[in-house]
Amino acid sequence: MLELYRLNLFPKRTIQPLNSLFLGKVNSTICQRRLKSNIYNSQNNFKINLSNPLNKELNTREFTRSLKYNGIGSKNNEMWKEYKAIDPRIIRPVDGSEFFVVGWYINIIDVFPKISTEEFKKRAEENFSKIELFNLALKRIQGHLFFIRKPFKIHLEEIEYTEAEEIENYLKNEEDMILPYEPIQEKNDEGVQALFNFKICQLEKSNQTKITLSINHTISDGRTAFTIMDYIRKIINGESIEKNDEGLTNFGGIDRFKGIDESFYNTPKIWNEISHLSLLPKIKPPFKYIRPHIIFDYKPISKFIHENGISIQAMLMAALSRATRRYYNLPKETPIWNSTPSDTRFSPYATEEFRKRKLYCNIGVMYVKLVGQSNLMEDLKYCMAQLKEAKKSNNDVRQLVCCSSIVDPKTLIFTPKEGFPNPFTNSIIISSNIGKVNGTIPLLTSSIDPNTYAFTVNSYHTDDKLFVALLRPINFDKAYIDIVTEEIYKIFIPENISKY
Repeated sequence: MLELYRLNLFPKRTIQPLNSLFLGKVNSTICQRRLKSNIYNSQNNFKINLSNPLNKELNTREFTRSLKYNGIGSKNNEMWKEYKAIDPRIIRPVDGSEFFVVGWYINIIDVFPKISTEEFKKRAEENFSKIELFNLALKRIQGHLFFIRKPFKIHLEEIEYTEAEEIENYLKNEEDMILPYEPIQEKNDEGVQALFNFKICQLEKSNQTKITLSINHTISDGRTAFTIMDYIRKIINGESIEKNDEGLTNFGGIDRFKGIDESFYNTPKIWNEISHLSLLPKIKPPFKYIRPHIIFDYKPISKFIHENGISIQAMLMAALSRATRRYYNLPKETPIWNSTPSDTRFSPYATEEFRKRKLYCNIGVMYVKLVGQSNLMEDLKYCMAQLKEAKKSNNDVRQLVCCSSIVDPKTLIFTPKEGFPNPFTNSIIISSNIGKVNGTIPLLTSSIDPNTYAFTVNSYHTDDKLFVALLRPINFDKAYIDIVTEEIYKIFIPENISKY
């Protein structure tokens, strides 16, 4: 043990108990430090002997690079056999990318033709059981989270009708409507958490049925959550859903990509370029979230983007970066990086099988560097050019591959990557355009662990409406939100753009 410390394999600043690192085999009073992340980043394998001076017990743990060489797949599932002995339903642990979003549920609300609660429940259970994704759940074992197979049984809450549930009233009250974080723990299955649930309300005034889908971010992103809403629309219309056997990716998700070279396992170069400047107003937890929507006529926006070659994502980035500079009174030359989720199914590195994938969470992140320009139109053109340039880097895939081993596949210990961009300390904003969706008046909301601090701006559109949704704590600085809203109105009413 002392030799490891002398070799600087135990950094002084870390505090994870060593007994957790070694799966409980060493007394936690012996050491309160964890191994340095470079032991996992090394090109070599390590075998370490640890002796306990109190009882002379000797323990050996091995650290390998098997993940990097595609060793963490179905053929290597034996590495979790001690946990599978506890619960044979285990598929695999939550990996490094999924770790960050376990406490985040994506919610989508929409209205449908009238259907009784009983009939919806019957049709949902008949159809969703045919989709592999709906036969998953999370289970915590000895402090670690695993995906397990659990036959689908719908969690459906019937909401009592009041006039506040009507969509027009719901939209009016969003500024005061706290989004509850209420993950469902299975009553008769200890340690098991549902990955999805539904709410239904029979609207009396509009004579429609309002349905809310809530799905965990580990198995869905905004785009694929709207795909599931399309399935709901089908079953309400009396159609059947085709069987879908898409399963979880292997641990780390690297099996989704082809042609990955050594450089993808290094931290993306862009990480080192991002300035140290906190752009989040200081608020103390716990956080209570709201997600108001701003709704625009889509036709003039569509006309503008096609005439000028500027995407909605570029418009979002321009709005949020301009607002942030105004709020903090920053010079326009101050660089800000937009954390931009990207659908990696369209990456040139995506396998053919992955390109066809319809469900699950498929996003990576690009960091787009933004510097203010002389006027609003120049800002929009610049944001579009920077977005195109960022796509060439393939940093969305690079970050997924690089971070695949943040959770070590053997020890299941979380070890942060050095230099990982942090919205609390780096000059980062977050905005994302989901794209075209279906629905009558689909509303995107979220349920987030109250200890997680997030501020994101999302957009999506139907044939006739564009929705901009601002996720934030209810006590977020109103002055900041007012400026963001002002910039959004400048940009998404295109006739305003030339005035600024």
